[in-house]
Amino acid sequence: MSHHQKHTSFILISSMIFAFTMLFCIKNNNAISPSSEQEEVASAIEEPSFYPTTTESKYEVIFAKNPTYISNQFDFPVGKPDGTNYFKAQEFGESKHLGEDWNGIGGGNTDLGDPVYSVSNGYVTFAEHVCCGWGNIVRVVHKFPDHPEYPYVESFYAHLDVMNVKEGEFIQRGQLLGTIGTADGKYSAHLHLEMRNFIDMGVGPGYSDDTFGFLVPTDFIEKY
Repeated sequence: MSHHQKHTSFILISSMIFAFTMLFCIKNNNAISPSSEQEEVASAIEEPSFYPTTTESKYEVIFAKNPTYISNQFDFPVGKPDGTNYFKAQEFGESKHLGEDWNGIGGGNTDLGDPVYSVSNGYVTFAEHVCCGWGNIVRVVHKFPDHPEYPYVESFYAHLDVMNVKEGEFIQRGQLLGTIGTADGKYSAHLHLEMRNFIDMGVGPGYSDDTFGFLVPTDFIEKY
């Protein structure tokens, strides 16, 4: 082999060794120093605010840190604690109604601005204005460990004139959460109340043949 051929072979072998070395370093470097995307994924898995992933397990963490707000009793949201001076203008199931409409005994707008109270201790998960006939809505999740079937229920208060709570706040049974409204003038003043055993569903239509996830509010409150 000529001197030139030896030199060429040496360069080729050196280049191959260098290439393999670089590949090894890159592979190892990736394993030790993940990309920013990998770091974000790892952080999300380890960060408590992202874990657990299921709805109920999320509330397990929330109420474990705030056991004072676990529920042990329920009251009516108007005329507390037993609905004094109010009546149900529309029952659950009437015309496919998914809640109960509560009015003051004076009728019309005589109850406009009347106080609405939380039916039990809980955690406010929603307090927003919603268009198209809903008005202001407040939703509260209640941890109710004594119930034999479902440890969580949700109370849903709609058509409010004023909201006195914000999402992320804790609330106690009988605490003011808002006032009775008209859903931006769409109806005469009343409170639309729903009780749900499937928590964190969408706002929904208020009327439906399908009652899955909904409870009869009065039956539930009177029982507990």
